[in-house]
Order: sequence, then structure tokens, then C-alpha cells
Amino acid sequence: MTTVIKDFLKALSLFSLVTILAYMLKSIGEAIDIIVVMYVLVVLIISRITNGYFWGIAASVSAVLFTNFIFTAPYFKINFTLSGYPITFAVMLVTSIMTSTLTSSYKKQKEAAESMAMQLQKSYAEQRIIERKAEKEKMKNNLLRAISHDLRTPLTGIKGASSALLEGGEKLSEETKIKLLTDIGNEAQWLIRMVENLLSVTHISEDTMKVNKTPEVAEEIIANAVSHFSAAGLSQKISVNVPHELLIVPMDAMLIEQVLLNLLDNAAKHSGSTEVNINLYPDADNAVFQVKDNGKGISEDDLEYLFEYGESKDKNLSPDSRRGFGIGLPTCRTIILAHSGEIWVESELGKGTLFSFSLPMENLPAERTDEDMFEGDADYEQ
Repeated sequence: MTTVIKDFLKALSLFSLVTILAYMLKSIGEAIDIIVVMYVLVVLIISRITNGYFWGIAASVSAVLFTNFIFTAPYFKINFTLSGYPITFAVMLVTSIMTSTLTSSYKKQKEAAESMAMQLQKSYAEQRIIERKAEKEKMKNNLLRAISHDLRTPLTGIKGASSALLEGGEKLSEETKIKLLTDIGNEAQWLIRMVENLLSVTHISEDTMKVNKTPEVAEEIIANAVSHFSAAGLSQKISVNVPHELLIVPMDAMLIEQVLLNLLDNAAKHSGSTEVNINLYPDADNAVFQVKDNGKGISEDDLEYLFEYGESKDKNLSPDSRRGFGIGLPTCRTIILAHSGEIWVESELGKGTLFSFSLPMENLPAERTDEDMFEGDADYEQ
């Protein structure tokens, strides 16, 4: 249906409705002034809802003619000699033209504003795409640098230890051989952890940055992380403190376990800590996980870059110390953000570091039963 036909039907419907109402009012003795006002009003409405000037002017002329023909004596006859008729015609005509002009101007301005808004929105979307591409490229380059850095150190250690075993042969003591083999095992474990981090990131959708979540018992995830944590040659004491109620948290269990393993690994191997504490508690609609150590702490300069793909900005640290700032912590941040959570760190030199992250809870906490695996605190010796 064309615009002209739509406008015609709108004008005809409104004008017919007002004429019927006006005739009903006339039949019960209402004054002609009310009928005139009704026609002026319908002229305004028709001018507003139709396009251009034609329908408003046509409605105005028709209103004057209908008022003269139907509602003024002699009835059903046109009489142009009536007193005030030219003024009424002029007022209604001017009203319709002004309304039509203002309406057309408003519509043009609205269309121009909508067009400009669409162009701005399109421009903004294009700019966001460019920014996301640039950010992805930057993250990719940083990730590659971090991976190359993290690979170099353990591979160098493995190569050095294996060369010493091959070249030293029978000259090496049994104690030295065990130490070199232990070093090779530790470095290999580090490489495995790095590969697991990379695989974890691949579980996160690149487009939506979301993960597939299912309700999990938070303390069971902690228990799994602690039981799977391997820290050969380390003697840290791991304490676990959970609330009395069960916390049901929607999550990707494997990814959150990987976060806890990364934080445990960081605390055990790079903090110089003698004890690591894992805490879990509800906070409003979130479950908060904490991994705390009593080690050497992290400088303020490094805290700023801790969750970025790269190494420590403190070049005075040894390679082994800087290695803790590779892909593990940035991977933790990526995983937590994909869960719509938050992760943060607090540290004081010489006193230790506290890593915390929160995950939204969709279910209320459930009361713990006697058969649950934790009763508040548990200690694990590594």
C-alpha cells in the first residue's frame, strides 16, 4: 500500500468519525461552536499524521464546507453569504497550513537526526571493531612474547640438567643426579602447567568471552585443586578454610580449578612462602575465593602489570623470579572475567600476597550436612 493511499485512508477515517460525532451532538442540541472546534482539532490531527501539506489543506477546506452544508441553516445547502464564514475558512486554512509546515519540518529534522544517529552508531561500531582488532593483535603479540619467555627458562634448565647428566656420567654423585633429575621434573611440570593454561583459554568463546557454566559446590572445586596440585620438592603447608554452608556457584569447574592451581603454583614456587591459605566465603551475591601466602610480597611497580601478558618490569629480578609473571596470572584474569567475576590482588613487601576473585552465585547457600568433606578447616602438607 502506497503512502498516498495510507494518508487518504487516515484522513478519510478521522474526518468521517468527527462528522458522525458532530452530527450526533447537533441532534441533541449542542452549539455550532463545539462542532467548529472539533473540525479544527481534526484538521490539526490529520496535518500531523499525514505527509506534506495536501491532506491538511484538503481537511481544512472540507471542514469549512461540511460545517456550512450540514450544520448551519439552511441545512444541506451551501451558503457563502453567512456572517463570519470567510474568517472561519481563513482561520482553519491558516491553521492547517501552519500545522502541516511544522509537522513536515519536524519529520525532516527527525529523519535527519535518526540518519545522523545511525551514521554515528555505525561509525562507533566500526571504531570498536578496529579497536578490538588492535587490542587482539596487542594481546596476541604479548602472549607470544610471554610464551617465548616462559618456554626459554624451563627449556634452558632441562637442557642444562640433561647435558650435565650426559657429560658427567659416572663422575656425578647419586645425590647430584637426583637433584638434576628433580630439576628436570620440576621444569617439565612448569611446561605442562603452561600448556594447561593455553588450553584453558581455548575453552572461552572468542566472540562472547563467555563460558559454559553449571552449578558446582565451590569447596569441592577447592578440594580438587588442592589434591591435583603437585609441588615436588616444596614443603609449604596448605590450609583450607570454608564456611559452614555449602556455596553453589555456576562455573566451568575445570577453568576455575585451573585458576586455583595457577594461584597455588605462584604462591608455592615464587613467593618464598612457608604457608599458603585458601579461604572461601559468601559476600552478598558472590562467592569469594582467596589464596594467601606469607612470602616476600610483590612490589607496587609489578602489581600494575601483574595480570598482563608479559614479564615483570623489574629487570633486576632473576629469570626464575620473573617467570612467575608469564601467562598464569593473565590466564586467571581472562577466566574470571569470562565468568562475569572480578579478580584482584593485595600485597605488602616482606609480609605476603593475597589473591582474591569473586564469582556470582545464582543459588542461595545450602546448609552443610555431616557427610560433607570439609568441616571448616583442613591442612595439607606438601
